[in-house]
Amino acid sequence: MSSLATVNASDGPSEFEKKKLSTLSSFSQTKEQHYDAFEQSKQAYLNAFNQAKQALAKKWDNPALTNQTQWVQYSSDDTVKRTVDFETGAIVIEILDEDMPPKKVESIVREQIKELTEQTTQQAYAKDKVLASNNVQPPESLAKTKVMSGLNVETVLGSQKKESFTQKNGSHVTRVSMAVSQDTVNSRAQAYIPYVRQMATKWDIEPALILAIMHTESHFNPMAQSHIPAYGLMQVVPTSAGKDVTKRYLGKEKLLPPEVLFNPEFNIDIGTSYLNILDKHYLKKVSNDEVRTYLVIASYNGGVGAVAKHFSGKPSLSSLPVAVNELTATKVFSSITEDFPYKETRNYLKKVQDKRRYYSQLLNTQSI
Repeated sequence: MSSLATVNASDGPSEFEKKKLSTLSSFSQTKEQHYDAFEQSKQAYLNAFNQAKQALAKKWDNPALTNQTQWVQYSSDDTVKRTVDFETGAIVIEILDEDMPPKKVESIVREQIKELTEQTTQQAYAKDKVLASNNVQPPESLAKTKVMSGLNVETVLGSQKKESFTQKNGSHVTRVSMAVSQDTVNSRAQAYIPYVRQMATKWDIEPALILAIMHTESHFNPMAQSHIPAYGLMQVVPTSAGKDVTKRYLGKEKLLPPEVLFNPEFNIDIGTSYLNILDKHYLKKVSNDEVRTYLVIASYNGGVGAVAKHFSGKPSLSSLPVAVNELTATKVFSSITEDFPYKETRNYLKKVQDKRRYYSQLLNTQSI
């Protein structure tokens, strides 16, 4: 196969696929040029990240930025910080409020929650200090989608808990914590379900599994980013999953830059194609479908070599089927969640499997 676009597509690449392939090919004229382009792109991202942290550190003891589980925004003058924790459902607004009347603090909190209920994906990207510096923008199809649809301003404000503290630099901060229903995660998921179904068909991967991994990796925050580095909805790592996908389906190994992986549609396509590689290539000789799915999930997080070594004592994939084909799905699940050497992967399989059951039920009730 010469391109991602032509896999499972009988009538040629769509305009979206043509645009994607054009974008990807521009990063690899030669191997040396491509690596240079990737390093420049990654360095530009890291520079923007570090510069933002340094600037914020002048005012804040904890100059947090958006990560895998938290979406963080600041006011234009950096005196107000709003954090949405997608994992716990908490909204925290912190205000540098030296000599600020209580009524003004209340007004700022209300304005922040109102903005949160109305902000589109395009506006969120524009307000992200790192993404905006690198001119990263969402696709038109998602630009007007609200990040936190379904929030009720008065309900959220009614859950306020206030506290005050003084930072190490002497500045006074009022912190207002509020709770938000986990239904907002479901609302964000709805925006991506049509595209997930499309990619599930293209790559022959269970749609509930894709959604479960998206939920676990980013809680459907397309701006999610981690130190690994990994980017976007499915937290694709350019130096592992990204390279595997491009080598197998584009015919040449490429390192996908952040600006590509922060595009939600590209991200889901690349992440799902990597699940296809794990399921249909690396683990294809594992005979039991459910066992293979558990191994795919663990491999997505902990690496397929580590999974092979856990069961066979060797990182070689050829030895893995022999080691697991006599085991039941229950035995394999228990082995990974109880005995796998990485705690993160042990918990990861539990989380993804729980969400997989949930999204399987959800998709079965929908007609889209």
